[in-house]
Amino acid sequence: MKNKTVLLASLLSVGLLTACSTQKQEDMKKAEDSAMMKKEDKMSDEKEDMKEEDMKKGDSTAMNNGKPAPDFSLQGIDGKTYQLSDFKGKKVYLKFWASWCSICLSTLHDTDELASQVEGKDYVVLTVVSPGHMGEKSAEDFKKWYDGLDYKHMPVLLDTSGKLLQEYGVRAYPTSAFIGSDGVLVEVHPGFMDQAGIKDKLQEIK
Repeated sequence: MKNKTVLLASLLSVGLLTACSTQKQEDMKKAEDSAMMKKEDKMSDEKEDMKEEDMKKGDSTAMNNGKPAPDFSLQGIDGKTYQLSDFKGKKVYLKFWASWCSICLSTLHDTDELASQVEGKDYVVLTVVSPGHMGEKSAEDFKKWYDGLDYKHMPVLLDTSGKLLQEYGVRAYPTSAFIGSDGVLVEVHPGFMDQAGIKDKLQEIK
């Protein structure tokens, strides 16, 4: 009887040890699997971070420095509506001018000629006049005055609220704004610029 009791106790001990050993192996396997999943997740996150960083670097080489140009929707004297966002993907030369500005008038021929050359190019030419602001005529009087001129190619947009002058920081005429193909306002240049200088700047920006 005593021998049977000892044998039974031994068998129970072996069973318990086997169960413990099996449980320990299962626990170790789970721990290893968990560690492997965490490692894979970490590697995946690192790859994603590297990908995002590469994309950012790629964007930085393809984008211009600066802030987004203020968008606008203005009517031209030709009756069309011009919205800056419609030209995204192209560079924009934006010229602010006034009918009383002698420098502006002396360069209108160059601006009109530049506008006549935009077909097939990666840029557009727009000009802005602000009737009733900074000494400019009323919109009606400006249109009558402009009808007497012979410029057929450059769009003339009417900023009747004067809001665009403020948003682009225009303090003098003429003022040239250069907007990249990504919609970034690259430069605002007050004062005279000849056609060659404008073309060089358009070529320089992205």
